Amino acid sequence: MKRKYPPQPEDTPQPEDTPQRRRKNTIVREIAASQLASGKNRNVSPDNLTDIISGYLGEGLFQEDSAAVLTEHTDSVFSVCAIGDDLLASGSQDNTIRIWDLSQGGKCVQTLTGHTLPVQSVCAIGDGRLASGSIDRTIRIWDLSKGGKCVQKLTGHTRGVTSVCALCDGRLASGSYDNTIRIWDLSKGGKCVQRLTGHTLPVQSVCAIGDGLLASGSEDKTIKIWNLKKGGKCVVHTLTGHISTVYSVCPLGHGRLASGSRDKTIRIWDLKKGGECVQTLTGHTLDVYSVCVLGDGRLASGSFDRTICIWDLSKGGEFVQTLTGHTSDVISVCALGEEQLASGSLDKTVRIWW
Repeated sequence: MKRKYPPQPEDTPQPEDTPQRRRKNTIVREIAASQLASGKNRNVSPDNLTDIISGYLGEGLFQEDSAAVLTEHTDSVFSVCAIGDDLLASGSQDNTIRIWDLSQGGKCVQTLTGHTLPVQSVCAIGDGRLASGSIDRTIRIWDLSKGGKCVQKLTGHTRGVTSVCALCDGRLASGSYDNTIRIWDLSKGGKCVQRLTGHTLPVQSVCAIGDGLLASGSEDKTIKIWNLKKGGKCVVHTLTGHISTVYSVCPLGHGRLASGSRDKTIRIWDLKKGGECVQTLTGHTLDVYSVCVLGDGRLASGSFDRTICIWDLSKGGEFVQTLTGHTSDVISVCALGEEQLASGSLDKTVRIWW
């Protein structure tokens, strides 16, 4: 059912005015105005622009009907990630990475080219730099302050790279269809300093979970937790429970981890309890391809069923909302600040939800 956003009476407590909320207000206005001017989003009109902005600022839920639609990619969007406060990166099957400026209404401000096959994963690595992993078996490091110049090219994987993530010590982790995980030291020219083996099928996702630990999800249906302080030779936990491919893993903090799977479920794991699965979230009707934690502690999940679901982990994984609008599989979701969300899809678009 579509949620209504009526004007707030004067006696209703108003949202606290903070620098963060004022920045969000500015971004929402820029994106909405840009969408109105371009005509790309038929749900934004002069009549409802004010309601969209006030609805976003006054409610805890996302506005289903007001997502900005970014349409420059010419093929499927496989990955999205935030870069600082206002920039968003997206990797695509069209072999490119695009950089979008949300403070300019979602304008594409850079297109990074160099990969020769689809870009499966992108992640911010600090200092205005971005890492990308591709089916062409390489990882590239881009410096946005230098016009999006590729400053490093990392080779070593023998099959396509599926996932890249920044580690807290400045190194980079990557997962691949070659069943391995590699750790790269960018301060040493992008040298591969560790090669982790143990998965028996392709590694679909990697994420840092703090204290020198790395999580990986695989087509072998397991999640492995690696202790990088011990050279990656120590598998702290092997988490089992999913009955099909684990497509996505993400840290939730406090020793917890979320995972999304081809088995249509999301699982929450507590590493402080020996890697016990403490919650199983159901509701998607097809594969869950991506999960991410939002700024307020809720969880977002993107699925082949073309929807994004929002879950409240503080209430036992209670289902909160379904976002619809993509016309094909949702492959990637990422948080943008405290209360915004980005998604990438096989429908060739990136959507911004507020």
